Amino acid sequence: MFNRLLTTAASAAIIAAFIIPNAAQAATTGTITANITAPVLATITVSSGTVTCDVTSSLSVTSPCTSSAAISGSVRSSRNTITSLTVTGAAISNASATNTIAPSAFAMSCVDASTGTQHGALTVANASALSTSAVACASWAANAQGNILSLSDTLAFTMNSFLVPADTYTAANWTVTLTAS
Repeated sequence: MFNRLLTTAASAAIIAAFIIPNAAQAATTGTITANITAPVLATITVSSGTVTCDVTSSLSVTSPCTSSAAISGSVRSSRNTITSLTVTGAAISNASATNTIAPSAFAMSCVDASTGTQHGALTVANASALSTSAVACASWAANAQGNILSLSDTLAFTMNSFLVPADTYTAANWTVTLTAS
């Protein structure tokens, strides 16, 4: 009986010496792999960004605004992402907020002179109505290697003067954003 107890204890010790450390070691030597990506690295600058629309002598669906906005900068996006330069409009009100011009009264057209050898196909806005949601000025399709560009875009605007009550309006801020998704 004592020999059996000793044999059982010795067997348990051998099992503990060989199996338990391997089980503990297996739990601490696992490998975790994570892919870390930055979807877009970009810098953009809006220069000559004041758009002036004088409709005192024009009554038209497409009264031209007399100035444009220029966008420059650079972008590097992850592979297979669409890169978009967008504009988000805001309503423009008079000083007493009794008259308002909706962003949709403005239409935006964009000219792109961006350079880069690695990017997807380009689509630009042509008389696209502005909105309080982002509207693409320029968009580069997904590219297997990502989009890498030096940006140079010009935004021109027209206004539907039929939608503008006669008044003097306070400037509103529109937002230019560069995204990759």
